[in-house]
Amino acid sequence: MPLIRDVIAIMEEEFPPLWAEEWDHSGLQVGDADRECTGVLIAVEATEATVQECVEKGCNLLITHHPILFHPLYRLSPHTYQERTVSLTIRENVVIYAAHTNADNAFGGLNRQLLDSLDLPYGSLEPLEEKKGALSKLSIMVPTENKEALKEALFAAGAGHVGAYEACAFTISGEGQFRPLDGADPYIGDVGEVCKVEEACVSVLVPHERMSAVLSAMIKAHPYEEPAYDIIPLQNGRKDFSSGLIASLKGSLSEEDVLKRVALLPSVTSVAHSEPLDRPVQRIAIVTGSGGSFLNKAMSRGVDVLLTGEARYNDYLDVQGRILLVVIGHWESEQIARELFQRVMKQKMPNFAFQIADSDNNPIHYRR
Repeated sequence: MPLIRDVIAIMEEEFPPLWAEEWDHSGLQVGDADRECTGVLIAVEATEATVQECVEKGCNLLITHHPILFHPLYRLSPHTYQERTVSLTIRENVVIYAAHTNADNAFGGLNRQLLDSLDLPYGSLEPLEEKKGALSKLSIMVPTENKEALKEALFAAGAGHVGAYEACAFTISGEGQFRPLDGADPYIGDVGEVCKVEEACVSVLVPHERMSAVLSAMIKAHPYEEPAYDIIPLQNGRKDFSSGLIASLKGSLSEEDVLKRVALLPSVTSVAHSEPLDRPVQRIAIVTGSGGSFLNKAMSRGVDVLLTGEARYNDYLDVQGRILLVVIGHWESEQIARELFQRVMKQKMPNFAFQIADSDNNPIHYRR
């Protein structure tokens, strides 16, 4: 059996923890990940019911979308569902792991999953709002004769991706110099003597979640005992890491057709929307969860419809005559996380048990 942390590593490869918002608390929530994993149960929420189902099904890892430990707990009493759930989890020796906004922000995450559930005839996809500050430029000085081997090692470790391109690098040549001191073991030159050598400066872009692996690969591939390199944080956006998605349709649909498709989504019992504009829909923005705050961004990007889980009352007033706001409920927009997580893990571990919780239900009930 794999260790629990091996299963978690699959999730974090697809949804890196560094992609989570600063205010979020994704990741290991409760328990010891250095144990064998007997099975995985997947849910939107960690509750007493889902933890109990985990135990009954012989699973010791509960993977959720929403973190149970979002706000600090100051006691473990029977007074709140969070305290009762954590207490039960500890008693039953279950591990809880949450992939929250890192799964929201992934280009292939919840927004893409919800979009695909609509079965819309879309063509191109683009971020609604690219995330900034998750990319750095790494520049390394290396003997010219070793630059190609170094670049290949960097690319293999995850550097050099720019949009739809890979193996991207910029190289300039120059003269490097150094004097090896006593105790050094220089690749080129002699101890105590100034050495001048023709070097190349190789620059690549590195996603922050790959920086550790790229630096390890660089050190392993570099011939020097002490490689010289710079890391410069950038404010460039990344298309694989964003808040929300925009789908450009092939042709157009009516607003009524879009609303009908939304009403047929799994678990959707009602659809709230602003006043229709009676115009064709060509661009649709998707923001699962609480996405009303992205209305201005969606309108500035020429979007016709914003589909989200939650919005404020005033949002419906603000958008009149400007955009069609469609709201299906927070849980309804994010219950798709269960199928997404299950698919991601089954692709890497097809013979292991990844089950979706039967007891994971919408806490909000509606009456017609």
